[in-house]
Amino acid sequence: MRQPFLFTLAALLFGLFSNAPTSLAQPAGFQLFGHRDFEMDGIQQQDGKAMRLRYLAARRILRMEMLDGSGQALLINFAQGDMLLLIADGQRGVFGRRDAAISSQRVVPADATRDIAGEKCREASINGSPACIADDGVPLMLAGPQGEFVAQRVLRQPQSPALFTFAKEIKVQPLPGYNGPLPAAPF
Repeated sequence: MRQPFLFTLAALLFGLFSNAPTSLAQPAGFQLFGHRDFEMDGIQQQDGKAMRLRYLAARRILRMEMLDGSGQALLINFAQGDMLLLIADGQRGVFGRRDAAISSQRVVPADATRDIAGEKCREASINGSPACIADDGVPLMLAGPQGEFVAQRVLRQPQSPALFTFAKEIKVQPLPGYNGPLPAAPF
C-alpha cells in the first residue's frame, strides 16, 4: 500500500490544526476551509506530487485524492477528527484513525496578500505555520514541518456527497501503527 504522500499532507493538516491555541483572533464568521463546497488541484512542493482536494462544507469533510492513478483517497472529518484512507474507493480496504476534532481552530491573518492560482489570499499563521487563505476560508497554501501544499486551480462548486463516504458493509481497519479508537463508518 503506497501511502506516504497522502499521510504527509494529512500530517501537515493535523499538525497545523490539532494544537492551535483557542485564544487567537480571526474575523467574525470566518471558517477555515470555508462555508461552501470547493474542488482544488494542487502540488506538494517538495516532491511535485499532484492531488485534488474536495470539500463538502455542510459536513466539514475534506477528500484528498492522489492524481497519479493509485486510487487512494483520504477523508478527513474536521468536526469529529476522523481520518479514513480509502484504497480503490474502499474496494481494496479502508484504514482509519480518530484524532481530536479540528473544527474550532483559529487563524491569525497578516496584512500581506498574494496571488495563488489566480486568486488573492491573505498570508496567515495557523498554529505558528505559514498559510495563505482566501477571504472565504479556502486555504490556497499550507506549510508545516511535513512540507508545503500550493493550489494550482480552485473551483467553488457543489460536491457530490457520495464522494465523501463508502459502503457501510466495508469494515474500517486501523492504520498501521495506530491502536486507538476507529472512526464510525461511514461518516
